[in-house]
Amino acid sequence: VLIFMHNQWRVGCIFFSLAVSIKMNVLLFAPGLLLLLLQACPLIEVIICLGICASIQLVLGAPFLLTFPVEYLRKAFELDRVFFYKWTVNWKLIPEDVFVGKPMSILLLVLHLECLGIFCFKWLKGRREQQQQEPEASAENASTKKSSKQLLTPEYIACTMFIANFIGIAFARTLHYQFYSWYFHAIPMLLWWSGTYPTWVRVVIWGAIEYAFNVFPATSSSSAVLQIGHLLVLISIASMQVPTVIAPKEEIEVKNEGLKPKAD
Repeated sequence: VLIFMHNQWRVGCIFFSLAVSIKMNVLLFAPGLLLLLLQACPLIEVIICLGICASIQLVLGAPFLLTFPVEYLRKAFELDRVFFYKWTVNWKLIPEDVFVGKPMSILLLVLHLECLGIFCFKWLKGRREQQQQEPEASAENASTKKSSKQLLTPEYIACTMFIANFIGIAFARTLHYQFYSWYFHAIPMLLWWSGTYPTWVRVVIWGAIEYAFNVFPATSSSSAVLQIGHLLVLISIASMQVPTVIAPKEEIEVKNEGLKPKAD
């Protein structure tokens, strides 16, 4: 995320793909990354960045793809995996037969996609409104490089990535205790970015989510607390004002100055 915040898309995609090869939960950031690439880069650059991600996966997976391709792909993704009910932190409030059922997984997938669609629409609408208010800023940004790359603000990039990740977690098929490391650092950022709730409510929501992951074994009550906390964060995101998308003219000029060769 830090690399992307510096608008280093190709380098960021290298580390993103390496991270996916280590732990596939990083794919939850992918929708946000794709949205950023489409906003920041021309189509050919987007294709190059996606090619970087795919080529690294092919190189790292080559020993397995060349020997047992079907088995490797099945186990790498394992979309039909059935999780153990006893380890779930977020769904102990429903019966086990519902938890392991196919309808539950389909429902969560549909809700995940719908929420991502709403988020994407809100972000794109916010960008259009900002362009209408300051059309000259977009014109200056578009002319900074011959490739027509646009310089996005670090706040917008980080916010987009963390929201995409959180939406995936909120509608996850299951969360185990160690999965808290995927997003614990983003919760205060998302709550304070939006400003939807008073400070004491934000602290309570943050503490409630922390509490749920410290109850072992998970109970129906702790799962309910976690789901309510997630719901309140989602409401906070839905009411959030879209951060400034395009970097100010002054920041663009500073970037350009850094790219110019220094005179002897």
